[in-house]
Amino acid sequence: MEIDYNQILDFMKVSGDRLKTKCGNISDIGVTKAYLTEEDIAIERGFKEIISKFDGDHVLFAEEENDNFQDHENVWIADPISGTKCFIKGEQHYSIVIAHMIKNRVVFSAVYDPSVNEFYKAFLGKGSFLNERPIKVSNGRDKVILRPSSNWKDPEVIGRVEELLSKYKIERNTFSMAVNYCWVASGRFDGIASFTKDSFPEFAGGFILQQAGGRFTNIDGKSDIVSSDRIFIGGNNQIYEDLFVVVKKCVDKKAE
Repeated sequence: MEIDYNQILDFMKVSGDRLKTKCGNISDIGVTKAYLTEEDIAIERGFKEIISKFDGDHVLFAEEENDNFQDHENVWIADPISGTKCFIKGEQHYSIVIAHMIKNRVVFSAVYDPSVNEFYKAFLGKGSFLNERPIKVSNGRDKVILRPSSNWKDPEVIGRVEELLSKYKIERNTFSMAVNYCWVASGRFDGIASFTKDSFPEFAGGFILQQAGGRFTNIDGKSDIVSSDRIFIGGNNQIYEDLFVVVKKCVDKKAE
């Protein structure tokens, strides 16, 4: 039976609009991790409840309570709030993120940034959209996002990557990882190199970038990423190869 993704999209819209009313006015309840709110848990549980009612074999892989990846025919990968730190601090560009993977291939994903009312979604073979308008990657080779997670343990690699990318206009921020991928998908930036603590937002954001005509891979150059991947490269076809060579060189040098 075909999935009615509108149930997921409607839930994301309602949840995101609620987040706007709480942004900057919510407590961090994290004990074993930094930056966790009651909304992270509520949204993840809401996704799980919706998915449990779909026909067939559906499981949730998500950051808070369902972080054990299970190999099923239908896997949903969610980051209930990507950029929780921004949400807690009252800053823009946090997001709700989800992807649907069938037999290890993503077929649908969505990213909602309620702080600026931007809703991205993509469907396999049908393209990517921002607020219902088709989007495409840029043709430029100029603007690059370098986005290490605050938990990334090897600043030397980041420093070497930044040095080798000095000819580009480099953006460094602490916004949602998923939002950053969507900015590349929509042509606001030309490419991205990210170093992450997990891979929850990458399944959705990377798929949106791919369906917008770009490339998105792990450090091995594979476009079908897996849950254990932590380094990602994306961009239009013109800049992807340059970024991949730089990041690969820096990572391989560290491994020597």
